[in-house]
Amino acid sequence: MKHNLRNIPFFSDLDETVLDAISRRLQREHYHKNANIFLEDEPGDCMYIIESGQVKVISEKDGREKIFGYLGPGNFFGEMALLLGDKRSATARVVIDADLLVLRQYDLEELLSQHPSIAVMMTRELGRRLGRSNKEKEEKEAFNIVAVMGNSSATLARYLAQLTGEEVCLFDLGGLANITLYPAPLAQAGVALVRDAAPLGPEDLPERLGNLVEQYYWVLLCIAPYETPLTLKAMELADVTVQIGAAEQSWTQQITSKIFWRGDESDSAVRRMARRIAQRLVGLALSSGNARGFAHIGVLKVLEENGIPIDMMAATSAGAVVGSMYVAGHSIADLIDFAVNVQRQYNFLTGFRYWDFRLPPRSGLIKGNMVLNYFRKWLSDKTFDDLPIPLYIVATDLISGEEIVFDRGPIADAVRASMSVIGILEPAYVSGRFLIDGGSVNPVPTQLLADKGIRIILASNTIPSLEDRIHRRELRREGRLPNVAGILMGAMEIM
Repeated sequence: MKHNLRNIPFFSDLDETVLDAISRRLQREHYHKNANIFLEDEPGDCMYIIESGQVKVISEKDGREKIFGYLGPGNFFGEMALLLGDKRSATARVVIDADLLVLRQYDLEELLSQHPSIAVMMTRELGRRLGRSNKEKEEKEAFNIVAVMGNSSATLARYLAQLTGEEVCLFDLGGLANITLYPAPLAQAGVALVRDAAPLGPEDLPERLGNLVEQYYWVLLCIAPYETPLTLKAMELADVTVQIGAAEQSWTQQITSKIFWRGDESDSAVRRMARRIAQRLVGLALSSGNARGFAHIGVLKVLEENGIPIDMMAATSAGAVVGSMYVAGHSIADLIDFAVNVQRQYNFLTGFRYWDFRLPPRSGLIKGNMVLNYFRKWLSDKTFDDLPIPLYIVATDLISGEEIVFDRGPIADAVRASMSVIGILEPAYVSGRFLIDGGSVNPVPTQLLADKGIRIILASNTIPSLEDRIHRRELRREGRLPNVAGILMGAMEIM
């Protein structure tokens, strides 16, 4: 124990006699993952030294978890409340099963009376800590420890290293038993392959893992795709478990309290999984904008040409038309062809087969059934579950004014509802609601992506400002008052 203290900067300047005295006072305690060592605002009567495992320091005062830092072996915490006689300024929670050395207040008081040099050391450390606390930034919740099942573990590790620029540890816990890997090429890609010579037991994993997280930013635990005590322990300690390829197995369903992600073995899916782990998923929001919405096609084209991925999409009205067809598998060339021919297809004279007029018009000039059938053909009757990436389509409840977000069921029905322009298309009747154009409540649905956890959000907004609308410039130039329809349309534009 004295040797461990000598390696901690907090104690490193003390002589052997003082270290012996401190060692005799320390008590060892064990904590499991997710255990609270102490809570914010509790009285502080002891400090802790981490012998093995990992602890995060957080605050939950505002109803959310604010992370101040992650601490591993050799670090200590809780000394501020002990030295100042104040309440705990944060909560300490175990991330990896931890063995802690505890120094209680009455032991500290006796040590200070017998060894005044400890008081000098603590005064210096207190000053350093106070200075650092003013500069520390809040950290984000991380998925640094990942349990991985599947033959693509090494590929995932390479993509994660490439994406983040941080070194990745690929720790074999039986998942790489039948896979031949060469350490040198992996090391060149920023991946360290770790295979222990002696078999590792589940009781040994917390300490081993605690040391690895001090050396590497990312640790991928390559676990066997079957239930063993070691596999279950790895999944318990991991921030998230990832299964790449293969069907879900029944034994994994017992890990109900854990985050469990699945993906296929395609290159794009593995790259997306790396972005998900690194919390660098890219979301694209496509706005409403009537015919101007076809400009979204150009945005998609440029993103493709520059290799910028799309991991999630949210779309409204015209954006829903373009976005749904793209996510459903249509190429940029298909979308350009659609846009080029739309004027001929939907011309009131030559494209009458696409219109089912409501005469006399009650809630809209066009019923919209033929439009719905047209999109069903374009979208091959696909549902949201058939899409390779998540898509969210926005519509508006005409009666309540609520924002309605489609993420399940037939995609064509959602597009039909989202593009129901007031006065032109009749409101879509879906699940007991009358739905109109989503642009009424959320014309550029970026917040929807943020609410889904996307941190890199691109927005394509094709809605012109009032000053940029051609008919308004003409009215201003001519100095004339618009007709009734123009006044109604103008009022909606202003809103």
